[in-house]
Amino acid sequence: MGATVVPSSEVALELQNLHQLYALLTDLGRTKELAALFTDDSVWDGNELGYGYSEGPEPIAERVTGRFKEAEPMVHMPGPLMFTAASDNEVETTSWCLATRWTDGVMRPVIYFHYEDSMRKAADGTWRFARRLLRRRFPEADT
Repeated sequence: MGATVVPSSEVALELQNLHQLYALLTDLGRTKELAALFTDDSVWDGNELGYGYSEGPEPIAERVTGRFKEAEPMVHMPGPLMFTAASDNEVETTSWCLATRWTDGVMRPVIYFHYEDSMRKAADGTWRFARRLLRRRFPEADT
């Protein structure tokens, strides 16, 4: 990876909050609120991890929260954002994530992957995901 371009501290904080809110809403299974975090032309690609592919806010949110099970809660622990490109209206980031599920009194499985994101500023001034790609952290290993 080359040199990074960092947005203003205010934008960086907004993007970090968006990143964390995605994890929280995913773990709570809150589909409608999760959909609001994506642009109308958004793409979510979890194919590399076996989670499928969706386009548009509602299909993405339904796919992501479709794994929600109240009796077996998930926990996503995303790492901080590394900024790889930035303009006034779009920012590219990479970040890692550790995720697990509480099953039969045990946290399992534990998966480690990373996100490659493009976040875009909407007309209302809020930042949203335009693209979210989930990638194996260790390509030769199972998740």
